[in-house]
Amino acid sequence: MNVRKLMIASAVAILAASTGAGSALAHGTSLFASEANARSVCGDGNVVWAVFNNGHYYKKGTPGYEWGKGESKGAYTCEKAAQSKGWHLAKNIQ
Repeated sequence: MNVRKLMIASAVAILAASTGAGSALAHGTSLFASEANARSVCGDGNVVWAVFNNGHYYKKGTPGYEWGKGESKGAYTCEKAAQSKGWHLAKNIQ
């Protein structure tokens, strides 16, 4: 892992740990630093990877799931939360 990715991953971990619940990236949001934390809230089969800069989300097992992980390009979230934010299911990597 290069230094930049390590620094970003560390920052995400610190941010996640500093929230009241300890599982969301920011207090009061539905974005999660780990798939396990998202799964504990969303339930199995409802966790998606949301990419911030294109407004798309990806289901587990599809190309694009965890795209940009470690580069602050996305986060785990519940599919319903992604839809409520106006994000759309991606058909392919964009």
